[in-house]
Amino acid sequence: MTEHYDEHYVRSVTALGDTHEVVTSQAIFARNNIKLVEKGVRVNSALRDRLVQHKLVPNLEQCLTVEGGVTQAELRDRARQVLDTEPHFQLIRAALPGVERLLRAFYAMLLLPPLAFKLTVAREQRPEIFGHSVQMALISLYLGIKSRLPDHELSTIAAAAMFHDLGTLHIDPELLRPGRLLPDEERRHLYAHPVTAYLILQKYPQYHPEVSTPVFEHHERLDGSGYPRGLKGDEISFNGQILMLAEVVTTLFEQSWQTHGASRLAVVLKMNQRKLNRQLIDHLVVLLRGGQSADTGSQEAVSAEAVVAQLDQLAEAFRCWDGAYRKCRVDTPSLAGAPLIEFVNRRVTELERALLETGFHPDELAALTAGIEDDAIALAELRLMARESRWQLVEIMHEVRRRWQELAGNDAAGRQIVEDWLARSEGILQG
Repeated sequence: MTEHYDEHYVRSVTALGDTHEVVTSQAIFARNNIKLVEKGVRVNSALRDRLVQHKLVPNLEQCLTVEGGVTQAELRDRARQVLDTEPHFQLIRAALPGVERLLRAFYAMLLLPPLAFKLTVAREQRPEIFGHSVQMALISLYLGIKSRLPDHELSTIAAAAMFHDLGTLHIDPELLRPGRLLPDEERRHLYAHPVTAYLILQKYPQYHPEVSTPVFEHHERLDGSGYPRGLKGDEISFNGQILMLAEVVTTLFEQSWQTHGASRLAVVLKMNQRKLNRQLIDHLVVLLRGGQSADTGSQEAVSAEAVVAQLDQLAEAFRCWDGAYRKCRVDTPSLAGAPLIEFVNRRVTELERALLETGFHPDELAALTAGIEDDAIALAELRLMARESRWQLVEIMHEVRRRWQELAGNDAAGRQIVEDWLARSEGILQG
């Protein structure tokens, strides 16, 4: 991958030109040296088809200026607005002696004109990406301050958080629509977005590697289950570990705070202590205590029958793999050590261990509802645990498919065992 100015990004840029004055600061050329647009020309949707048909040089944002583009002062003011108006960010306010140091990091971050242009495209054409990045930067900076990082490091974290999703500007927005189920081919586009952002930032020495590296790492996990490279442990930079956790927290704030308050996030943090930095998690656990005590009537109504059904599905999926693995060891012992078989077994065992560490035994999940049928809070917590466990099991399946070529090799028998488990487990979880 070298250039990423695909149809989706060009559409966003030219649509921006329909509402803002976007002008070429230098001529735009095709890769074959044909001049496509002269210097000083306004760019809008009328030029879309011409630009989409070519690989462009220089980088598109290096050729354009925009009226009213994003500035550090605007980022600082937007962050202040979030702190002032979003109830869940009141927790950050309460946990810090003041927010001025946090806000100064936005103003101090390096914002070169080409990157300011890309953030302007996000603000105007993909506001969900821009808003998500501001909120993630706030959480990342909170974790940085609690980790006693110096001010210059905070400005680096602010930049990394603001730029971490630049790669999604090059993805079809339809693939990011909430609730859309992605087949494997489309999911590969999603997995590529940290690499895309990294390659964009790598072109600028001012951002590489201090900013580009944590951007690349923000979907990795300490146990090696993340993407794009499956890094683990100390292979991931500390700032990358901050972004990893901040991404999880921001997404849950956006998706479930109104329904579940701090409760779902508390469950997620409890079940992901092997995937995320535990010291950073501790900073959030302290933060969330106030949120959990403030959770009131926002919980959804929960029936014991629905919880039992979810727990039964989860337990059956675990039994499905356990049976396949035991049969493999008895009938074909040589297969038990095959990379693909051992990989799946390690991931499923790790999830079972995470459940045990939170007080739940995978073989006795449904029995946990006995005696608490009328306890709405306990049922709600069980359902959240079941949802997170189900999500993690589905992520294991995605990881298996993502790493299939690397792990499966020419082992046809092992591939068939895992394919059968994937099909059966997907049927169970969708049932």
